[in-house]
Amino acid sequence: MTTHLQPKPTTITKAPNLGALVNEWEDNLNLRVDAQEIKQDTAVSYVRGVMKFIEWMGNEQPSPETIRRWKASLLKAEKKTASVNTWLSGLRSFFGWLAEVGQIPFNPAQAIPGAKRRGANAHHARELLTDREVIRLLAQPNRATRDGVRDYAILCIMVYAAARGIELHRSDLADVKSMGGALVLHVQGKGHDEKDAVIMLCNEAESAVSAWLVVRGKEDGPLFVSCSNRSMGERLSRRALRGIVKGYMTAAGIRGNTTTHSLRHTAITNAIRHGVPIQKVSRELARHNSMDTTMIYYHDVSRLTDPPEKYISYSSE
Repeated sequence: MTTHLQPKPTTITKAPNLGALVNEWEDNLNLRVDAQEIKQDTAVSYVRGVMKFIEWMGNEQPSPETIRRWKASLLKAEKKTASVNTWLSGLRSFFGWLAEVGQIPFNPAQAIPGAKRRGANAHHARELLTDREVIRLLAQPNRATRDGVRDYAILCIMVYAAARGIELHRSDLADVKSMGGALVLHVQGKGHDEKDAVIMLCNEAESAVSAWLVVRGKEDGPLFVSCSNRSMGERLSRRALRGIVKGYMTAAGIRGNTTTHSLRHTAITNAIRHGVPIQKVSRELARHNSMDTTMIYYHDVSRLTDPPEKYISYSSE
């Protein structure tokens, strides 16, 4: 007896009202958040991506081809690769849930791969700053003003402690503590749910943060707050933080492909250049799970100043 396998469907001929089902799916996502399967921020991003797709799709029916065209349109519009991949993950979750509850016959997003990160297999795209550029950058904030004291502290934590922007955004006053006579900042590391990583505030970073604490005051709340009249005392947003750093970079005459994250690259590279073992840099300063990740951040500036080629010598002896 010959068994004929039925081909898998490639198109959903009549999809339900997807928009009306998003709220039910959100309840499912919230349950997964409570079960600590996904983070709240991830759930929010998933929903945002699904709503973007539904709006873009219009009256079309969902299919792998439709999702590929949406993905292509996002990349053509130069959306960030990380955002595109998160939104695609949201689609896989949404359509997977719809298939699970019997609303659609299959998950059309299941086989759609994420977008490849530019330079993921090569060097990190961001450039680091030279020593002179760092000095010029730190000279920009006017430390006779409240926001200047705050901004100088932010810059110092980044260039002296390799802090991420998201870590400073999430930091609260209570996260600054004294341990063994040293000033430290407890941060929520990348991929972590708790503030279980420690940044040592050494060198200029210690005095900069101490000066900001005096100006900021002792009220509980965010460590870095807005100084503008419209949002005085509110947590400094990630966008505002990036704008502050980029503004000082421009004022310091720093050009090229430099971003807020370039300061983290600069700190990591500087520590390795000054003889700190790569294992110690990776584990304590960069707070990476893998040393390979740290090496992506490390820029070997000795390539031009001390190239190995100049040591090659041939002799008959």
